[in-house]
Amino acid sequence: MIVEELDVIRLKVGTEATVLEIFPTEPKYFCQRVDEDDDMFYVTTDEIVKITYKCRKNE
Repeated sequence: MIVEELDVIRLKVGTEATVLEIFPTEPKYFCQRVDEDDDMFYVTTDEIVKITYKCRKNE
């Protein structure tokens, strides 16, 4: 699974989050929750269950 910036991901804990930035080492993803509690946090690759929305790039 290739996760890119602005994709929406579902975590093992059931939370969905938008990927804001990707880093080369773990924790690899800086995210923001998509619900009313818009906390920002870091996520490791192992915490991701699936991509729920794939952001398209205009090229």
